[in-house]
Amino acid sequence: MKKNTLLLTFLFINVFYGFTQGYSTGNIILSSTAGLQMTAKIEVNTSVKLTLTGPATRWFSLGFGAASMTANTDVVLCHSSSNLNSFDRYLTGFNAPVSDATQNWVISSNTVSGSTRTIIATRALNTGDVNDYIFSVSPSPISLIWARGGENNYNLNYHGGANRGVVASNFTLGQDDFSFSDFSMYPNPSSNYITIKLPSNISDSTILIYDYLGRTILTQNANEVEIKIATSNFEKGTYIVKIITDNGSTSKKLLVE
Repeated sequence: MKKNTLLLTFLFINVFYGFTQGYSTGNIILSSTAGLQMTAKIEVNTSVKLTLTGPATRWFSLGFGAASMTANTDVVLCHSSSNLNSFDRYLTGFNAPVSDATQNWVISSNTVSGSTRTIIATRALNTGDVNDYIFSVSPSPISLIWARGGENNYNLNYHGGANRGVVASNFTLGQDDFSFSDFSMYPNPSSNYITIKLPSNISDSTILIYDYLGRTILTQNANEVEIKIATSNFEKGTYIVKIITDNGSTSKKLLVE
């Protein structure tokens, strides 16, 4: 799929699986038309997981990072009732999506229940393929376009105005092992330092700070409940502070100004 530079704002999708939780759009309702419902869910850790549902008797498609059928938009396409051997595609404009030479999505499940087909597929955040959309390492809105066939078949004919749409969705922080309320961090925004206060029952912890590109800029072990960290040498911007303890782990966003 085509690398799409139209990140509606830069996507702050932290992808530090193992040292951080991932991000998810949650379940997005693309269309609620009875019998033709479509939903999508995008989860990001060290890779991207897509769960896409649509009508079981016709083609349907999802595009990433666009608000219309713009040429070079990265899409996936349910093009068959059985084997989806060219699921990975891109648009050339107002035409049927073109199959990618390299199929980077790996489909792990393609099932039908009643009138609904559910497809689960995974791929790398950045495949290195010039036709692939790059899922970044930061969270904000992503724009998704969708379409489905106007009839119960897999012929890639014009879908009609009632069978298409665009949805903007936010990525949100994944579930943490212990609550945000279990530690405090101040001042935030910060310019010189931050103080992290942990619950009184936490004796040992590891603190990691990541920049918006996902690079680890600080790793610090601590054996006290109050830790002071200098931020005066940080560049202005948004960071993720990750706390790892024997009780679990959690993260908070830090703004340095």
